[in-house]
This record gives sequence, C-alpha cells and structure tokens, in this order.
Amino acid sequence: MADLSADGLVWSDDRLWPQFVARADEDPAATALVECHDRRWTRGELRAEAEALQVRLRAAGVGAGSRVLVAGHKRASTLVVALAVSACEAIFCPYSPKLSEADRTTLESRLGHAAHIVVDTDDAIRIDPAPSTVRSNDFRNRDAALIGFTSGTTGVPKGVMHGSTALNYATRACAANAGLKPGDSILGIVPLDSAPGFTFTAHFALSLGHHLVLIDPWDPVTAMRRATVHGCGWAIMVPTHLYTMVEAAKTGAWSGRLPLRAVAVGGSAMTPELIADADTLLGLKALRMFGMSECMGHCSTVPADTLVRRQSTDGRPFPGTLEEAFDLDGRSLPRGERGQAGVRGPSLFLGYAEDLGAGQERMTPDGYYLTGDEIVRDDEGYVRVVGRIKDQIIRGGLNIDPAEIEAALLRHPALAEVAVVGVPERKLGEQACAVCRIRDGASPISFDEMIAHLQREGMSRKKWPEHLVLVDEMAIGATGKLDKKAMAARAVAALVSA
Repeated sequence: MADLSADGLVWSDDRLWPQFVARADEDPAATALVECHDRRWTRGELRAEAEALQVRLRAAGVGAGSRVLVAGHKRASTLVVALAVSACEAIFCPYSPKLSEADRTTLESRLGHAAHIVVDTDDAIRIDPAPSTVRSNDFRNRDAALIGFTSGTTGVPKGVMHGSTALNYATRACAANAGLKPGDSILGIVPLDSAPGFTFTAHFALSLGHHLVLIDPWDPVTAMRRATVHGCGWAIMVPTHLYTMVEAAKTGAWSGRLPLRAVAVGGSAMTPELIADADTLLGLKALRMFGMSECMGHCSTVPADTLVRRQSTDGRPFPGTLEEAFDLDGRSLPRGERGQAGVRGPSLFLGYAEDLGAGQERMTPDGYYLTGDEIVRDDEGYVRVVGRIKDQIIRGGLNIDPAEIEAALLRHPALAEVAVVGVPERKLGEQACAVCRIRDGASPISFDEMIAHLQREGMSRKKWPEHLVLVDEMAIGATGKLDKKAMAARAVAALVSA
C-alpha cells in the first residue's frame, strides 16, 4: 500500500488488519489491551481470536466491501470484531449499545449490511447474516473501512463513511502532536461506538502498537490511577471528563502528576481556568481539538503552544489539512473575519451512506466541507471556534449566539456545565433558556443571580436568557458531546411543568 505525507507527517492507506498483524509479528506477547476489569490481552491473543472470527464471517458471506453492523461495547470483543472485519476487507459499522430499538431497526432497514454481529454478555459472538437482496452495492464501499453514525436533522441517523486513509491520518497526526513514544499506552475514555470514538481509541492503539487501557464506567480517580499504573501517554476526552479530574484534585481525592503527555479535549465549551488547572494540579497539557464525525480531529493546539494559546484557540490545522472561514455565499473570508468553517484534507469523509444522509453533504465547489461551526482564523493560522450556525436562537428576528452566553455563564463559580438552547414562544418564535449543572458542593443559583452575573460580564441585555433550568446531569450524545436537542426537550418539559 502507499505511503502519504505532508509537512513531515507520514501516513498510509493500509487497512487496520495488516497494520495490526505487522505489530503482532514484531512482538506477539506484547500487551495490546487491558479491559475495564483488568483482563490483559496480548497482540497474539487478539490476532488468534480475530482470525477465527474472520473464517466465520467469510462463511456467512462477508467479503470485501461488505457492511458489518455491531454494537460498540467497551470490551475486547469489539476490537476482535473490528480486526476480523478489516481482515475481510469489509466495513466496520459500530452503533451505540444504548440505541433505542426504533433507531436500531432504522439502521438495520437502511444500512444494507451483510451481517449484524451480536455480542452476548458472556462475550460469545453471534453472526446474523442479512439476505443478499438487501446488501448495499454502493461503489464507495470498496474504499470504506468505517461507517459511523451521527444524529441527522430528520431524525434518521447519518452514516458517515471513512476510508482507511482518514483513520490513519487522524491518529498519526494526534500521536505526533502529543509526542507519543513506543511503549506509551492509550487511555480509552470515550465510547467505541462512533467514528471518532473508535478511531481515537481502538484504531489508534491497534494500528500504532500502543496498548489500550479501557475505562468504563467513568470515574476520574479510577481513570487517573489506571493511567498512572499503565503509563498512559495520551487520551481523548470531552470537557466533562477533564472537569471531574480537576475537581478530584481540588477536593483531595487525587494528588500527583499524571504520566499523560497530553490529552485532546473537544466536543463542547470549556473555560480557560479548566485548562490552567489541568496544568497546575495534574501536570497535564490539555489540548483543545476541533473535529467532527465527518472530518475527525483535523485541528489542534500542541503541548509547545503557550498556555494562553491553549486556552483561547483550537489550534492550527494538521499538516495537509486546509481550513478557512466562508460567508453565506460560500466565499472564503480574510483572516480575522467570522464565518462558517470549511475544511478539506486527508481526514475528510467519503460522504454519507445511501438512505442515511446521502445527498446532504454540505460542500463548496472546490471541495471544502462546511461544518456548520463558526470560526475565526488569525494571521498565524490559529482557529477559534466561536459558535454553531444551527444552534443560533432567533428571537423576534434577532439572532442570539448561544456560545457567547455559554462562555460567560461558565465563568460563574457555581456553574459546572452550561447549554443555552432555544425554546418555543408564541410571540417571538423562540426564547433563550440556560440549562445548567451546578458544581459539586456549590449552592444553586437563581434566575436573578444569573442575570446579575451576565450584567457584570458586560453582556448586552438583548442577549440575556429568559429562562433558567437546573439539571443534575447534562444530556450527552454518542460522541460525548452535549446533546443540544435533548437539552432543549428537557428545558421545554421543565418550563411546562413549572
């Protein structure tokens, strides 16, 4: 297979299986995986299990370009399935084990898969072949290695198709960013059931030879202890994970510096103080990273960036990736101007699967994918995500930017997490509602206290939310990001019952 490069970064278009086999040939006794209950798997053991499953898959009619549906449990069986599917040159299609029966039925009826793999509680793997008459014959299947599912505007999940090149590029760029060395292990915090979740944990570790240490359920002290015991060098997480780790250090539940060279953090807003606290309390370089299922982790800060840079920007595009701000007519804007993010590069998806979003790709004529995020790029090429177009609240014809309000509210000492969402209002169309989670040990704030804080922040009155809803926990989507749609539904329910 071919080696590719850009500005010193080298990656290949190899599938996962030959990359893993090369690692297993080098040292079959090396640890490949440590499960949540501390069961260790060597490279040789995973290889043997995957080779046995490959035989069963081929007997069930799975071959090159076949789509294989599987629940992405955080267990060794998921990695075995991924390796076996890759060995068949087929397409790994993980979905959330928490997916509703209705959504799973939608996937089964629309994906055109060759087989649905079910893993029982005892890790026994069952293969349910699909009739040959319903299997996809999309020409892109020959290049695809992964289909991840993300929420769609119509309620039907979108199937995000990626080739091996995208997975290899994204993982190698992150490894280079963090300065990972042979022998470093990876802390597996995020779920394995999305394109980014699988890529930045399982594919990352298996293809590059770093052993993977799984964490489930999430507990910050357990995660930091396992990171220390296993010498973990890198992890990807959402701000909630980092926040609870910092809080554990503040309360004395954890002390000491972590071996992690860096962690990539993305998915929702975080305060500058959180990144500074990670530095001082945990010895941890938290790197803001910008990406999405369609173009995974294509932009990041690096450990060598100043603290101010890491606090205030989402870094620069990876080598070989281009990112610009575009106006509403699809024209690129000068540096310093705010516009919709457009990205083009090796980690860009192949498109959406047929019947699962195909035709909804938002592309410019010259091949930039329009992400729906609003960014500003400075003269040095640093990107700062400043909002999300589809999250805009339109109150009586006035556009309200939730990201600006969220950033201001997160500076209140009592607030741990914030989502500002639109709720229906008869006269104005929409009003803004702040959905907030209170920090552990802090007293709940009132609506009047929230408004007083926004006044002190100097925020214009026309941007103030009309409502405040306090929740015990925020709604989180499959990729670990805050689920704005679910938060809006909660807000409406709370306001109706108030």
